This record gives sequence, C-alpha cells and structure tokens, in this order.
Amino acid sequence: MEKKFKIIFHIDLNAFFASCEMAEDKELKKLPIGIGGSSDRGVLTTANYNARKFGVKSAMNVYDAKRLCPNIVILPVNFDLYSKYSTLFFNLLSEYTDIIEKGSIDEGYLDMTDYCDGRHPLDIAEEIQNRLVEEYDLPVSIGVAPNMFLAKMASDIKKPLGITVLRKREIKDILWPLPIEDMFGIGKKTYPNLKLIGIKTIGDLAEYKDHRKLKLVLGNRMQEFIDKAHGIHNGVVTPHRYVDMKSIGNSSTYMQDVFEYSEAIIKLEKLTTKVVERVKEDESVCKTISIQVRYNDFTQINRSYTLEHYTENFYDIYEVVERLFDDNQSDKPIRLLGVSVSNLKDSQSNFRQLDIFNIPKNAVKEEGVMRLLDSINENYGSTLIKKGVKK
Repeated sequence: MEKKFKIIFHIDLNAFFASCEMAEDKELKKLPIGIGGSSDRGVLTTANYNARKFGVKSAMNVYDAKRLCPNIVILPVNFDLYSKYSTLFFNLLSEYTDIIEKGSIDEGYLDMTDYCDGRHPLDIAEEIQNRLVEEYDLPVSIGVAPNMFLAKMASDIKKPLGITVLRKREIKDILWPLPIEDMFGIGKKTYPNLKLIGIKTIGDLAEYKDHRKLKLVLGNRMQEFIDKAHGIHNGVVTPHRYVDMKSIGNSSTYMQDVFEYSEAIIKLEKLTTKVVERVKEDESVCKTISIQVRYNDFTQINRSYTLEHYTENFYDIYEVVERLFDDNQSDKPIRLLGVSVSNLKDSQSNFRQLDIFNIPKNAVKEEGVMRLLDSINENYGSTLIKKGVKK
C-alpha cells in the first residue's frame, strides 16, 4: 500500500566549523572560540556556543568579537578539516537511507519514508544524533516533518542538539508565531518590504488577504510562499540535484572578497549577460536557472528555480537570479559567484502555446518591446537598456 505521507529529516550540524575544531582538540570545548579573520579587521565565519553567550556571532568582525569576549580564541579557517568531518557526517547518514540531498557542507535532507517501517521516526532521529556525538563529537539539530520545507524550519527551532517534530496540525501553534525573517526562503531584501505591508510573522503571511499588494513584494513566487506558510511544499529530496543536469554557465572567482549586496548584484548581472549570450549562440532555450555562491571560508550554496516556460530572455533569467540570491543571502564575504541554466532544448522547437480565446492583451506589445531592447543592446553594448522588474 502506498504511504499517505512522507517522512523527511533535515539534519543540520551545529556551529560546524567550531565543532570540528573542538572534536580535534577537546580542550577547546572549555573556551569561547571563533573561526576566521586573521586580523582584527577580519570577519568570523562562526563561533561556538561558549562565545555566542557573549553576543559573538557569524559575520562579526574580530575586533568587535574581542570587545564582547576578551578571552575568545580565534582560529583560522581549515577547510580540509571541515571536508573530512562533512564526509564522515554524510557517510553515517547514508547508513540509514540512500535518498539524501546535500543542502551544503553541513546540512542534508533525508527521505526516510521507506526506512521507518517498524520504527518510530523520533527513535531513528535520536539514534542518528547520539551516534554523531559519540562517534565523531559532532552535535546536530534534526527536524522531522512531512515535507522538506517544514523539516528545515523544524531543525532551526531547537539548537544545539535539538530534535523537533513538526506536523501539519501544529503549524498554527509552532510555525505561524515565528518572525517572517525566520521563514526559509525569505531573503534579507524581502522581509523588510513584507513588514512594510504589515506582515511580521509567518502567520500574517498565511492569512494575508490583499494578494495584489503581496504580489508586488513576492512576485511570481507569491503562491509558493503562501503554500509554505500553510505547510504545503511538494519538493522532492533529490540526490545529486546540482550535478546531473547538462548546463550552460559562467562563474568568477574574485581576488578581493565581495562584501556589499549591491556589488554582488552587479557581478551577477554581468555573469547572467554572458550566460544568455552563450545560450543564444547555442540556439537554445532554458527552463532551470541556478546560482552558485562560494564564501571566503570555502562553504558553498547552489540554488535553482525552474520556470513554467522555456526562455532565452535576459530579463526572465536575471529576475530569477536576483531573487535566488536575495532569498539565500549570508553575511559572509563572497569569493565566487556563478550563474548557470539547464533543462535546455533547441530554440527552434520552442513555442509557448496560447489559448486563442484568452490571448494576453499585452503579449504582442511585450514581444515588440523585448525585440527592440535586444536590438539596441546588441548594437550598443549588452544591457545598455533594461526592462524594469517588479519586486
């Protein structure tokens, strides 16, 4: 018989870089420690919980960290060490299921639906948590839920060493009171605008009635976020999500770290322009847009979004790139940015089917505008003139 619901784990290593150092040197457990920053002007990538008691946090410069916690021990980034423990972490998880999606070096989603027969999911979560501590001295928080979004939200509720089960019937009591900025996928650029229209909690978003106003802030992803606020998410745990797809992409590694949001956006725009040029040269159209962000501590995120239609249009693609970056911002300095597109097909075979009885009034006008912009930009330099994008 087919199961009526999924069982998804999201497992997140707590203060991962600091935990790796403490696993190697037990004496560090007694001390407040921070990772990163070779000088007082450097930036911390993370801090252990002893340091956090003093107000020290990630993305804080070393000078301020020392001011708050004079006895803090600052250790350099050691990516080889983190890679070693990340491998141990995922190898242990693979003993429980082969359906694992890496969110990053220190977190993963597990589809446990077919692996909980005869055992309660909470018992398995406790076993995984205990084994990681006993075998590798790695503390983790675990969220257990019927979908990926709720599992991610649940794992953030109790840290460190927490296990949270979040059922759909508990959403109003557990999820809705959380601040809107704590909602996974709501970026630092987006939540201030949501607050301006009166949305301060996830519950406010779930019950917001003025969809016209809400769409001005969330754009085409409005319904996706409303659904998530109600606990609805159809994402599938996909092993090797970011390595299986044929793609066209460009990336750049920067000699000087990128700190400012505005600077990152400019660089992403340039990368998108190059990608679109290559797509057109290849006489292709794409449906899936991805970004890659690598920070100066060598941690990395990959995020993707699939459109409902195929496109080769710069403005369609860049709107997704900007939103993906905004929704996943970190305060850490950026070392590399990348943009790629996949889910490709021959542009000659591409057409968007329109209902002849319901052709959008602005379809012809929009197509003419896009052709004019493309023509100007091809003759006088890429993206000299841009189409405005709704936020």
